[in-house]
Amino acid sequence: MRRAKIITTIGPSTNSIEKIEKLINAGANVCRLNMSHGTHDSHRQVISNIRAASKNVGYEVAILCDLQGPKIRVDKLDENLELKEGQTWVIGSSDVQKDYPEYKDCFIPTVYKNLVKDAHTGAIVLFDDGLMEAKAIKKDRDVLKIEIIVGGTLKSNKGINLPNVNISAPSFTDKDKEDLMFGLREGVDYIALSFVRTAKCIKDVKILLHQMRANIPIIAKIEKPEAVKNIDEIIDVTDSIMIARGDMGVEVGNHLVPGIQKDIIEKCNDKGVPVVTATQMLESMTDNPRPTRAEANDVANAIWDGTDAVMLSGETASGKYPIGAVKMMNDIIIDAEKKPKKRAYLRHMELGSLSASIQVAASIIAEKNDAKWVLSVTQSGNSCLKMSRFRPKTRVLGVTNDVSVMRRMCLYWGVLPFYFEESEDDLSTLQEQMIDKLKTEGLVENADKIVITHGDGKFFKQGSSNSIRVEIIKDVRKKKTKQFQDEQIEAGRIILDMNLCASCQNCVQVCPHDIWKNDESGQTYIDGSNSMKCTKDMECITKCPTGAIEIISSDI
Repeated sequence: MRRAKIITTIGPSTNSIEKIEKLINAGANVCRLNMSHGTHDSHRQVISNIRAASKNVGYEVAILCDLQGPKIRVDKLDENLELKEGQTWVIGSSDVQKDYPEYKDCFIPTVYKNLVKDAHTGAIVLFDDGLMEAKAIKKDRDVLKIEIIVGGTLKSNKGINLPNVNISAPSFTDKDKEDLMFGLREGVDYIALSFVRTAKCIKDVKILLHQMRANIPIIAKIEKPEAVKNIDEIIDVTDSIMIARGDMGVEVGNHLVPGIQKDIIEKCNDKGVPVVTATQMLESMTDNPRPTRAEANDVANAIWDGTDAVMLSGETASGKYPIGAVKMMNDIIIDAEKKPKKRAYLRHMELGSLSASIQVAASIIAEKNDAKWVLSVTQSGNSCLKMSRFRPKTRVLGVTNDVSVMRRMCLYWGVLPFYFEESEDDLSTLQEQMIDKLKTEGLVENADKIVITHGDGKFFKQGSSNSIRVEIIKDVRKKKTKQFQDEQIEAGRIILDMNLCASCQNCVQVCPHDIWKNDESGQTYIDGSNSMKCTKDMECITKCPTGAIEIISSDI
């Protein structure tokens, strides 16, 4: 099971039910809606398509509503503008353009009304992710004169960045509030807040959500120099971090991004806060069927550093090979996780609460006893989040009876969400019902050990809360061409039920007479040439965890 999760951005290339199904089957765990584009009606249709695709596939993905934030953009242009080195242009709010006829042929309109007020003489102005660069010369009333340093073709709606300029607009704009309300009404699972600068940016939104009694996690997008400077206080108040390397590279310089990324991942790992690495991870796959070697290395190194999730943006939103990009991301992660580095398995020993201590203990018990699964039974998802922070080496099933919690756990490192609708006929046997469903789903086999932990809420309230139980799986019926092997022994017979046999080799290890052996496929069988050596001491029966062995004695 892949531990790190994949976030895919939904756009024109992938907004149909059919395409979303393929994304999920390829490995997508979370679908991102970019609120910088589209209308509420179009996003509502995409949300409906995501839920329908999840139902068809049988895997509920989470939906991330990514708010635009105070994005500074070029307004709609009648035609593209050709900016040439050495030219002087002016930039100002679109609503004042008509007041400056003298700048008719060199006016760059912007949707951000406070740009001239915020900027200062000598400030660097970047267009289209830094592809074009200008320098502020002086202010002329409501416009800013700029000199082009690096030219190019400027198109409508392209981004404008002002590195080292204190932007007066709040991180949470009026548009963001409208989009947040829309997301809450439509039942999205995560909210991403763009251009966060301080902890207060997160707190203000959390206060609003608290007033609305809305319980939804916030992902703080780190892309401004101020956010990098204040990263410790931001990590302390947010639910998750996203390293948004696109605008970050433009704002601080691409040469600083790798070091910042590693520092933020390490800080998040140390504090047990989930972290997402995003932007241009497989950028070349927007137009090409394969990534560059450098991009593959980028993804793998993020996994080795300890990121909880990686994100695809334009690759899946508007790219030519969206499904291939997810498959490639999935393959890179799986291979990277076979070679874990120290940071990737840094263990966040959160022992400040009983619930956290239980999750850590369950992880260690599972690891030391070579268990197949840890079943973390949760009602709020908090127990699984705490276990994820510990970076368990054993696979974790996050078992819940709440669909919204199951979706939220799609972003938790190392946790496979598992929905279980308990039967009210007999509340005392809920745990047994759950194990039976695991057998039905084919998630366990005979002799598998599973560690079951109850961490929070009233789910399984008839059992013990904050507890750990180790269960050995029995009675899983397997389809085989040969059901029984029956061999003669001295005064009796020895029988192996191959439907029940888990091939655990316990009988092989305890028998000194070489009666039990394994074939090339690993299946245990009785060696008929040695069966007459059986002393009928029943040790093999005692050690068999599934009851697959029977010794019948005809002694009088």
